Amino acid sequence: MSLRLSRRRFLALAAVAPLVGCSGTPTGSGKLRVGFMPKLTGIPYFNACKKGAEEAAGELGLPLVYNGPTKADSGEQIKLLTGWIAGGEIDVLCLACNDPDTLVPTLKDARAAGITVVTYDADSQPAARDWFVNMATYDGVANLMLDELAKQMGQEGELAILTSSVQAPNQSEWAKRIKARAKERYPKLTILPETEHGEDRDLGIRKANELIADRPMLKGIVGLTSVAVPAAAEAVRQKGKKGQIHVGGVSTPRDMRDYVKDDTVASFVLWNPIDLGYLTVHVGVLTRQGKMPKDGTLTAGRLKGINVGGGEVLLGEPVLFTKENVDKFDF
Repeated sequence: MSLRLSRRRFLALAAVAPLVGCSGTPTGSGKLRVGFMPKLTGIPYFNACKKGAEEAAGELGLPLVYNGPTKADSGEQIKLLTGWIAGGEIDVLCLACNDPDTLVPTLKDARAAGITVVTYDADSQPAARDWFVNMATYDGVANLMLDELAKQMGQEGELAILTSSVQAPNQSEWAKRIKARAKERYPKLTILPETEHGEDRDLGIRKANELIADRPMLKGIVGLTSVAVPAAAEAVRQKGKKGQIHVGGVSTPRDMRDYVKDDTVASFVLWNPIDLGYLTVHVGVLTRQGKMPKDGTLTAGRLKGINVGGGEVLLGEPVLFTKENVDKFDF
């Protein structure tokens, strides 16, 4: 069956579905059901998001359905979402998007079927969701990544960008800001075009090794995924380039601990993905219940003073991880 025909079926299902009561709980059904989908399963970052989502669902006494593709593929996400919508499995959808555009028709179908849609980690087009739960501002993350690497590189030479996909929502925004800030602040720094690795660690190592071999002026690699940074670090370690090629970006303490401790990597950036998953579920449920403020601040379970506005919920500021604090975190 084509996706186009599937969409028609979903819209027909939506037309005959029971009406949602004012409390947000579907009429004639039990508890709200939350669907939580990562970009891909099986990596520490999204495992940590899942842990936070399960914590929130447990506090709220709600069932949580967790599933996602085994690779960062929006087509696979669409297939899984299609099943959730057609089967009436969920009332609240929490989704990290692999592509901001291709998922839009499916998310609109979900909303037409009465499902509350909240994106997290990576957004869709705003018209396709109710809220985006952002880990930190794009500027905050991009600036911290670049500034830290510029210090290590001496603010000159070539800097490569290793990303899963140039279409990935958050990664494309970070790359855009890294290029703009480098042009303004670090004119002797040359930013190379993005190199894609598709969230595949082995491919990331291979691509980073090729960059090291092919670019004699390469002084740094910034990874825009939790997989890209350890992949680049492993390539630097394999090539014996520690201290000559600097690696930074966004990753998890668990993935980066060994590289930080042996000084292959001086620092990397992230936020708390457990809190991100936790906050996302709370936002989805509050939205469904009609209790989400349009702007101002929000209390979501154990998280206080969360900023809300412009269709976004902001977890907080990014964190810089170094040898001094990397052992304090277990995700």
